[in-house]
Amino acid sequence: MTPALPVHSFDEWSPLREVVVGRADHYNAHHVDTSFKLFYFDNVKTRAAAGQTLLPIPDRYVDELNEDVEGLAAALAAHGVTVHRPSAPGKDLDIRSPYWDARATPALNVRDNTIILGDTIVETAPHVRARIFENDQLKAIFQRYYKAGARWVSMPRPALARGSLDTAYFEKQGIDVSAVMDADTALPIDGLDLEMIFDGAQCMRLGADVLVNAANTNHHLALRWLREVIPSLRFHLLDGIADSHIDSVVVPLRPGLMLLRSPQYLSYLPKAMQGWDVIYPPAMDEAAFPDYSEFGFNIASRYIDMNVLSIDENTVVVNSLYPELIRVLEGRGFTVIPVLHRHRRLAGGGYHCFTLDTVRTGGLEDYLN
Repeated sequence: MTPALPVHSFDEWSPLREVVVGRADHYNAHHVDTSFKLFYFDNVKTRAAAGQTLLPIPDRYVDELNEDVEGLAAALAAHGVTVHRPSAPGKDLDIRSPYWDARATPALNVRDNTIILGDTIVETAPHVRARIFENDQLKAIFQRYYKAGARWVSMPRPALARGSLDTAYFEKQGIDVSAVMDADTALPIDGLDLEMIFDGAQCMRLGADVLVNAANTNHHLALRWLREVIPSLRFHLLDGIADSHIDSVVVPLRPGLMLLRSPQYLSYLPKAMQGWDVIYPPAMDEAAFPDYSEFGFNIASRYIDMNVLSIDENTVVVNSLYPELIRVLEGRGFTVIPVLHRHRRLAGGGYHCFTLDTVRTGGLEDYLN
């Protein structure tokens, strides 16, 4: 199927026309290697860090996750959005490089390995080894958009060999990750230093401007690459606002209004954004989160439900299990589309993570000057 429109997506809030919604097929285990442990360090428990590499996810949670993803796709389609889906692997996929092996992760959190910058599809450079081939499941979609006129570029593929990952963010925080790094079973590449490693969810798009979180050398190399490859946009450094992704820290809802995790993050933002109106996410009932301690742990923080998806400046998709935020947004005049999402902390993503908005109506507007 050829996309109805060419790629065109400059922001997070203008009317959404086309979107990719991820798939959770065969998401029945986490491959808990050093790259995974470092990426999810704040949430990985001692049990997982102790040596179990493949951490199975019980079937009932896999089934419920699939149900909720399908519910998201159906809700978006019902509101007039054209929904594209990645291909589904027919089996568990074990992958291998010359330096490491892993159980592949399905293309569920499609925001992570790609960012759409205007008319350009940018494939990014994954942090987690199990995700290195994830975008293969989106290639058919990207190829159709390319044939329709989109630009399509990719960051250099990281080898993710031993020694590729920078721990500077944790060291600055006084956090000791040496046990995780010392346990890495991957082989090194002689002469290879820290690589360009970066996820699309480290960005937030504001028309002519893009917020970019860079917390270490891996990220700064990618920021340099973005500036060189797409000089038409202004990339603003958020200097270590988080260790990686920022779409559960700052989420612009429309020009002049954003969701922000707490006031401590204001100073990281460009001066013009510091004057925007702010909604701080209300406290949440901890009982809304399932307990996975019988087999594993949460890989996402308790702030994952502020990871919302805007359909337009006045309409937003929110997890139905976060009624506190729904009430706040409705009080500010938003139409809220509540969609059930039970296992967001297990799958490591909310509705912004699960989607890649390929066509929105907004353009190269300047919202910061």
